[in-house]
Amino acid sequence: MGVKQKPAKFDYSSSNGVWRELRLWALRRDKYLCQECKRYGRRNEATTAHHAWPVEDWPEYSMCRWNLVSLCDSCHEAMHDRRTRRLTVAGERWRLKTIPPTPSP
Repeated sequence: MGVKQKPAKFDYSSSNGVWRELRLWALRRDKYLCQECKRYGRRNEATTAHHAWPVEDWPEYSMCRWNLVSLCDSCHEAMHDRRTRRLTVAGERWRLKTIPPTPSP
């Protein structure tokens, strides 16, 4: 029996052209508006494409469009507990409302 390998760290760098394009796609889709702020009637510029299903736990969803939520910096920080590296209550709420599509038969 083999030992399960830890997936490679996701490349968020600007040299990752595929990620850069996917990030821009998500921001354009959401008209560069923070989706968390929008829930509360605020209009703040989104600067980050957040993975609702974190890459560290679900690497298979890292490049899926449905998994991205446009957020401003402060809302993105509120999605993660940087000490424990887990989602916060707000982050978990977005994960639960962002449902992976079911595969076609």
